[in-house]
Amino acid sequence: MIKHIVLFRFENPKENIPVVRDSLYALVDKIPEIVSMQIGADFMHSPRSFDMALLVDCKTKEDLKIYDQHPDHNAARVYIHAHCLESKTVDFEY
Repeated sequence: MIKHIVLFRFENPKENIPVVRDSLYALVDKIPEIVSMQIGADFMHSPRSFDMALLVDCKTKEDLKIYDQHPDHNAARVYIHAHCLESKTVDFEY
């Protein structure tokens, strides 16, 4: 299994997180390579915190690549890139 983790910092978290969360969760029904998806907004708001975390599970590295390059995922990225100040990723096998 592959775990894909993305941390986001947004311009306006209260406005941006619901839009991003809805657009990403909509991908679960459109991209069969997604085994599971979890999205959470940070509640600690510490100086080290990011605003939101995305966790996606795929069966293989190839499935992750399909998810990453899927047209619907690219469409969701348009809004994300327009409002995201910073992001970090980690991908690993488990």
